[in-house]
Amino acid sequence: MRGLWSTLALVLVLAGLGAYIYFVESDKPAPGLEPNEKVFAVESGTIQEVRVTAGGETTVLVKKDTGWQITEPVATEADPTEASSLVTNIASLETSRVIDENASDLAPYGLAEPRIKVAFKANGNLSGEVYLGDKTPMQGDLYAMKAGEKKVFLVSSYIETTFDKKPFDLRDKRVVKFERDKVDSLELARGSETMRLTRSGSDWKVERPVAGRADYSTVEGLLTRLSTAGMASIVEDSAADLAKFGLNPPTMRIAAGAGSSQAVLEIGRSEGAQPYARDVARSMVFTLDTTLAEDLTKPFDDYRKKELFDARPFSMERVRIARATDGPARTWTFEKVKDGDTEKWRVTPEGGQAADTDRVKVDDFLNKLTDLRVTTFVSSSTSTGLGAPILNVAVSYDGGKFERVRVGRAGQKHYGNREGEQVTGEVDQAVVDAALQALDAALAPPAPTAEATAKP
Repeated sequence: MRGLWSTLALVLVLAGLGAYIYFVESDKPAPGLEPNEKVFAVESGTIQEVRVTAGGETTVLVKKDTGWQITEPVATEADPTEASSLVTNIASLETSRVIDENASDLAPYGLAEPRIKVAFKANGNLSGEVYLGDKTPMQGDLYAMKAGEKKVFLVSSYIETTFDKKPFDLRDKRVVKFERDKVDSLELARGSETMRLTRSGSDWKVERPVAGRADYSTVEGLLTRLSTAGMASIVEDSAADLAKFGLNPPTMRIAAGAGSSQAVLEIGRSEGAQPYARDVARSMVFTLDTTLAEDLTKPFDDYRKKELFDARPFSMERVRIARATDGPARTWTFEKVKDGDTEKWRVTPEGGQAADTDRVKVDDFLNKLTDLRVTTFVSSSTSTGLGAPILNVAVSYDGGKFERVRVGRAGQKHYGNREGEQVTGEVDQAVVDAALQALDAALAPPAPTAEATAKP
């Protein structure tokens, strides 16, 4: 009986201890999880001015209605990403550990002459300034202190890359400014070469020097690179002598137009791998980063579309082809028709009767046909044989669209041209031969089925 009472007593003691732990100790934060103390009690959205001193240079950024502006050492736009990073990290800066509550000698911490100083002003007359010194021996933290105090504490060393910024690092370094999505024209000039491209809806076209289709992805790629290209360095803030930079006249000129407005970038001679350039709306001369390097030497014909057909095999509905490779021209018409729930191709020779044909072979022929593309554009004086083409193909597709392509032969070379376009280019002979061989296969009668060959 005595043992039973002892056991009950122990149970009651343990239950009481458990209740104490649950109701008292559970309210205490777990060791090591206490939040670090914020260096400044400020919200990033309320900060209106930031002063950064690093590498012996000071930059002052001020928040305006139009965005962040640099007011010192020059008046210019700030890089919005850099400005946002500054204010976010000021507001989130935390003390990881206090080293000395009342330091008498700041030199061991690199704070006697701080490498970096960051000050801010915010709404409600809030302000603050922090000094950053050396890294700790393990490199994981920086010694820091607030202006007007003697307490030395640690902050994470990753914020060094955010605050260690000179004026050039914090300024907007875009080489030319425009609203990319509103651009409806592009003009390229290099030496005696010029090209003008215009956008109509989602399509780009070449207007000059010879009208034709433009390669959408190539033109859009240039626009993207132009809108994101940055300055590698600023050579002169107000350049008077443009000739010494090869900018009078420039070696290349790129103009992006949106309605009646234009943003123009002029490129001059190169200093090493980086060419001099200027935005004609500003007086400075700078060097370009490598973003546009390929575009500065790219042949203008690369902006033209080289595929002879816009239609894709799956979108074709009717294909009329005249072939004159070995004697008088012969003509056939391929037409896609419904066969119950499926589709099939029928072929009709000119003056003959329609007949079913092998769909796999027709699809292969159409794939080979759409492989036809220009490898090199040629001048209008080139002999192309297009006056008497060896192939003349008319395609109806996408419920109403139409295109016609001709292929000519002159000597050992083949040339292609689209109806309505003035440009002509050389076409690879192997690709033409592959299309002709696939046509022969598609015109061959389909193999008889097992049922047709079975004996009664």
